[in-house]
Amino acid sequence: MHKNLCHTILFIALQISALLLVTGGTEKKIPKTNKGRASYYGDSFNGKRTANGERFDNSDFTAAHRTLPFNSYIRVTNLKNRLSTTVRINDRGPYIRSRIIDLSESAARRIGSYQHGIALVELEQLQLLKLNPIIDSIFRCEDVLDCLGNREHLRGESIRLWKTKDIIHMLYIANELYLEDDVDQVLITGSGFGPERTYSLVVTGFSNQQDAIRAADRFERKGFMKATPVSFR
Repeated sequence: MHKNLCHTILFIALQISALLLVTGGTEKKIPKTNKGRASYYGDSFNGKRTANGERFDNSDFTAAHRTLPFNSYIRVTNLKNRLSTTVRINDRGPYIRSRIIDLSESAARRIGSYQHGIALVELEQLQLLKLNPIIDSIFRCEDVLDCLGNREHLRGESIRLWKTKDIIHMLYIANELYLEDDVDQVLITGSGFGPERTYSLVVTGFSNQQDAIRAADRFERKGFMKATPVSFR
């Protein structure tokens, strides 16, 4: 099935299953789109505190913006190659006026700007997904699901691409991976309880460990900097 058609079906299915909730809210009004230059953090920032108090992790999909609210989800699209990813705002900057956003290294790799340093990008604030009791219940009660919330199983060898405690960010990244990359199925696994529950982005079904290692190398170059073959047995 063509990915564009899958895109349409995917979001209809999400709405029907109540995994999507369009936000109205009363949050601060900001421009929906913005264009400008994006840079990315150097290695020296890894582990330092961000403006919202987190430890910066270059392998996470985060970014710094001067005015967007913390924990906003922003789709960043490289206007040269149309590659995009969703980042979460957790820092302030950039402090060079000609730039509009600072990306983590993982995000820069996902949009193909890592080798160039600077890229012309478009920013779009995403408000399609919101944590609600249905999403919370589904992803807390099941340990292996696809990005629609359907129960699934791991098959053969697997690769963990990324981990986060933020299920909404995970859903954005998982759906992007399914729609924009050559991946037949993207799974979300959960482990732990309560506020410590962690979600992993997983691709599975590799026939042997060597195939999984080669695939992990490809995903690492594409921005999943901690892609690792794993066994969930």
